[in-house]
Amino acid sequence: MGAALLATDIRLDSKPVVIKELISDNVDQDRRLEDVRNFKREVATLAHIDHPLVPNVTDHFQEGTRYFMVQEYVDGENLEERLNRLQQPMPERDALICASEILDVLDYLSQQMPPIVHRDIKPANIIIGSKDRRAHLVDFGIARAEEIKNAQRKQTSALGTPGYAPPEQYQGNADPRSDLYALAATLHHILTNRDPRNYPPFYYSAARSLNPQLSPEIEGILTKALNNDINQRFQSATTMKQEIDTLLRQRFGISGNLDSYTLGTSGPMRALTNPNPTSNPGQTMTQVAGPNPSSQVTQQSQISAGLPPPPPVTPFVGIGGPLMTPVQPLPNINNQSGPNYAYQPVPNPVTPYPSSQPQLGQYQPQPNYQRPPKKRRTGLIFLILLLVFLLIGAGLFATYSYLGANKTADNGIGVTMMNGEPIGISDGTVAIDTTLADGSLKTQAAQQLKQHKDNPNAATSFLNEATSQTSNDAEALIYKEDIRVINSGTPYVTLVVATMLSGDQVGTGREDLQGAYVAQKEFNDSARLANGTLVRLLIANSGSKTDYVPQVTQQIVRLQQADPTFVGVMGWPYSGRTQAAIQTLSKGQIPMVSQTASSDALINASPYFFRVAPNNKQQGIQGALYAEKDLHAKTVAMFYDPSDSYSQSLAEDFRQQFEGVDKNKIIKEQYTIGNQNSIAKAIRDTLTQKVDMIYFSGYATDVSTVLSNLPPGNLPIMGGDALYQLGGYQSSARANFNRLRFTSFAYPDEWDVFKLSAQKPIFFSEYSAAFNPDGQHPGGAYGYTRAANDVILSYDATVTLLTAYNMALNTGKKQPTPQDLRQALLKINGANSIQGVSGQINLGPNGDPVEKTILVLYTDSMGRIHMDPTPLGRFLK
Repeated sequence: MGAALLATDIRLDSKPVVIKELISDNVDQDRRLEDVRNFKREVATLAHIDHPLVPNVTDHFQEGTRYFMVQEYVDGENLEERLNRLQQPMPERDALICASEILDVLDYLSQQMPPIVHRDIKPANIIIGSKDRRAHLVDFGIARAEEIKNAQRKQTSALGTPGYAPPEQYQGNADPRSDLYALAATLHHILTNRDPRNYPPFYYSAARSLNPQLSPEIEGILTKALNNDINQRFQSATTMKQEIDTLLRQRFGISGNLDSYTLGTSGPMRALTNPNPTSNPGQTMTQVAGPNPSSQVTQQSQISAGLPPPPPVTPFVGIGGPLMTPVQPLPNINNQSGPNYAYQPVPNPVTPYPSSQPQLGQYQPQPNYQRPPKKRRTGLIFLILLLVFLLIGAGLFATYSYLGANKTADNGIGVTMMNGEPIGISDGTVAIDTTLADGSLKTQAAQQLKQHKDNPNAATSFLNEATSQTSNDAEALIYKEDIRVINSGTPYVTLVVATMLSGDQVGTGREDLQGAYVAQKEFNDSARLANGTLVRLLIANSGSKTDYVPQVTQQIVRLQQADPTFVGVMGWPYSGRTQAAIQTLSKGQIPMVSQTASSDALINASPYFFRVAPNNKQQGIQGALYAEKDLHAKTVAMFYDPSDSYSQSLAEDFRQQFEGVDKNKIIKEQYTIGNQNSIAKAIRDTLTQKVDMIYFSGYATDVSTVLSNLPPGNLPIMGGDALYQLGGYQSSARANFNRLRFTSFAYPDEWDVFKLSAQKPIFFSEYSAAFNPDGQHPGGAYGYTRAANDVILSYDATVTLLTAYNMALNTGKKQPTPQDLRQALLKINGANSIQGVSGQINLGPNGDPVEKTILVLYTDSMGRIHMDPTPLGRFLK
């Protein structure tokens, strides 16, 4: 219903703008008036949108019977054009960044009063700007405010684009959740190159069956968002964006604030610059594409032949290569043509807008605020005081209600919703991680288990269905195994798995549960514990904030006091969470074995703290030895951020070892994490000196800048375990991938690289059997047949706890206590050391592993990971 024109605004230094003209091919007068109303609605809608990723309306005007709207021009390439140009899927990392930015727009739209529904999200309506490299949402031609969603309209406007529009939109019942479906359909298209318009609507093949390179997490997000039942999808853009951002951080190492919109930063919408709807003396138009009355022309089809070429585009780099090229003309979508309809004079406005909206061309200033009379102010103050008292009373009542409604908290088991996150300990009566495809089934299982603990058949049935739908969901598998354990009639031991199953670190939490479950299942199925004792796991979630850890640790203490089967904690994986928990657990004399917390600050922090991963000091020392002996480095430029604890401590550990050898030299180069300019400056300084190696103490997203800016040569770059996130690397870094090395605590192929395939632990076959039982996922798929390093280390930590518990059982103790478990953990050394999947586990008197294997990984020019065959430390016991 419109033609897009590229124009220059001579009032603003010839700034390029887009002028959209209404074109109607309807001969029927009523239909034609409906087209005009729709166009005016688009103007009114966009005039009130103030988001940096939506082109602003800068003006609108009428010339005779022709209606025009002026918008900012977004120079770039839309996603449909990109797919047509490259003929291959977009890399997952790039697609997720686009999705996160569009979800920020949708979150903003949903918060408007009334909420705005775009109704036509698809690849052609998302433009990647060539200047800011961000995803912009365009073409609000059929957008609606939710309160008028049942207004009569043309069917094509109501339906959106087949293949992307959800089922309810065909019934005229769209709401903000409908846009989430359309965005998911768009994501599915750009990630798989499967055009949904060429297939029956409302059906999408499993994304990973079309593109095996995709992560299991994105497939789960797509499955949930593309549910035909609107109530089973993500219920808000915020929730879906949280999942996308979590995946970006966990899989691709992209951290920081991914939001684009900050409330109040854009300022108020200014008055329209041309209130006269019949003229526009300050604007000149250059028609780019002749109006085609039968095609729906959107902003992305602005440019055609006859214009000078656009300026060079700065590529948006990602693992898959440049994302943008100069914009090309979009072909006629419908491949149709027809005569232009000559407008007849139409009264303006055609029909009045709702009373809450100004008419087209009218500016209605808000009335000046006037102070209420003194008597009214007195009454207002009284009302405010009354409201304060009511709020205090409500708070007291809520506290009383919480204590009364959560009597299970007396034994430590219970979950409290805190800022939308389920924080606490679950025994299966609460489903914590509900964002996977089987989330609703786990919730139903939890409800059944809570209501019918004596008859868990219904709960087990729901859990069976959940694991059938999402075979690698360890939370559901743990709950199912726990039901079997409790109803077996045999003695059992209880461990708490402490991790993060909501918020930014949910991916790590899922991997922690996978490792713990494989250990639980292995010990139960093979009767590894004495006296037929089985293993029960409780799941403790501290969510997205370290501040939630104290509440969870207090619950663990109450659990220890109430449940004699409970003996210890596996977790937390992060050093900050561990530091927040360690003192409370120590006072309760509760032992904890962490899988990956490596901070030097945890050395000798508590007699009840143990870990299976080496501390940063050991990692820094081994890295320095490798640099000297294998890379023959004598002078090293050490990049570090003194304000970041990980970067600073690892760098200091490396420096002390490296400089301790005669004639070795460290040149310190400080940078700021996330600041490319500071990294570039450090590179320039380094290149003025003769160095043998760069030691980069930091994270993958920043070392990528180093790799991208180094001149040709063979100067090696080395770093720590935080560089084991290759998804976070830019494609421009590929040329120097073969220079990169980093230390790591585990790697799924290490047994094969060490030529110990015949001695590989049963863990590897158990992992695939647990999470890929039907063989539906190909070999080498992370999360199904291939275990991530966090899974391996969580398995080793759980096995360490259970081995120590078995040692206590074998002393004649019928029901060992947490103190007994601690004493047994101190004996896991020498002849009693454990052969873990990540290497030997030989605990020292301070709880740290002694001579634990540290690996060196490196990448080839294609970005594939390889492992140096020489282990640093002792691998076999």
